[in-house]
Amino acid sequence: MKYTCTIEHLPGSRPLETPPRTPRHAAGHGAGYATGFGMDAAPDTDEYTDYGQRPVPASGLPLPVRDRIVLDAAPGEVPWHIALKFLGYLLYREWEPRVEEGVGWHYKPDLVSLDHAGNIRLWLDCGNIAARKTDRVAAKLGEDTPFRILRRTERDARQLAATLAGKVRHPQRVRLIAFDAGFVDAIAAGLDSTNRIKALRDTDRLDLTFETRQDRLELRSRFHVLELKE
Repeated sequence: MKYTCTIEHLPGSRPLETPPRTPRHAAGHGAGYATGFGMDAAPDTDEYTDYGQRPVPASGLPLPVRDRIVLDAAPGEVPWHIALKFLGYLLYREWEPRVEEGVGWHYKPDLVSLDHAGNIRLWLDCGNIAARKTDRVAAKLGEDTPFRILRRTERDARQLAATLAGKVRHPQRVRLIAFDAGFVDAIAAGLDSTNRIKALRDTDRLDLTFETRQDRLELRSRFHVLELKE
């Protein structure tokens, strides 16, 4: 099944993490990540040029404020995994993430952002991920490339963090991002073949209005961000 999501980004929306102004990369793994996480990531100038060479207002939200993503469910793929991929795209849309695109490695990301030279500058995985994959991807990406793992709930994220503790050689390169209990499951249950979404993003929360052929949902969640321990 295909899920078409037309997203309207409401005024005042801000990116969770701002893309680097000028990609810094080394041969082989790419992607400079020169900004912080959360509010400190917002640029302090009136305008800057982003990855697409498009002017961006002071809010940090690139134009246009509407975009569309089509998610193609794989055979046997569970709905909550599709919902997490949608959220990964929504939260990092300034990075122009690509869904389910291989990068020529043994491992494949759920979403990935590439710079103009084809170097990886953001890697996103959703849901369950093995310690071996986490360790190897983090090592190969390098210290300047964000590696983010989206989980359904804070409890899920803490369980994964406990599982990964001591098994990842570069834990500082990885962050887990989770949502309030029930938020992802509500999206998964409400997704239809055609979806119109209004989104208000801030650096610590997300408000969504979902309209489908059958229903209208008002959803909101905080972000729960966890760092890995050594």
